Parts: sequence; C-alpha cells; structure tokens
Amino acid sequence: MADEESLQGWEPVIGDEMPVAKVVEIAFGYRGDVSLDLVDGTTIVGYLFNYQSGRIAVGRAPIAEVIQTDTGERLRLPYDQIRAVRYSGRDMAAGQ
Repeated sequence: MADEESLQGWEPVIGDEMPVAKVVEIAFGYRGDVSLDLVDGTTIVGYLFNYQSGRIAVGRAPIAEVIQTDTGERLRLPYDQIRAVRYSGRDMAAGQ
C-alpha cells in the first residue's frame, strides 16, 4: 500500500490475497478518483461512489458504481469486468 497518510498512487495486485471485492471496498473509502482497468482493455477514471458486494446483492452480480471524471456519467461496473484498480487521483482527505 502507499504511505500511511494516503492511498494515492497505490496499485494493488488483485488476486487471492487482495480480491477485487476488497480493493473496491477500500476504493469506496478513498476520497479521490480511481482508475479502473477493465478486462476489455478500457480504462475508466472516476469517483467510486457506491458498491454492492455479493453479501448485499444476493442473487445479483457484485457491482461498483463510478462517476466518470471527464463526462459525469454514472457507470455500473460488474466486479468480474474489473482487472485492476489504481488510486490515481489526489486524496482529498489526506492530512485532514
């Protein structure tokens, strides 16, 4: 993980020790933009404002909801489409 003050710049490796659900949960608490690399090769940059994990969304695919930085569009991204998450934007809460 990046320094203890902020997650800015952290690029966790998604896998057994850090599943996508945990990375999304941490990103939800981050007060800056994240870059989400999708399995189709696209990258979405935006603010992760909501998520529905498998515990909450029983019978539904877990999703992350993001407001895209450049368009303001709200996207619902299934976890299985997320390949990587980077804490790329300035952490607005760092040092607060």
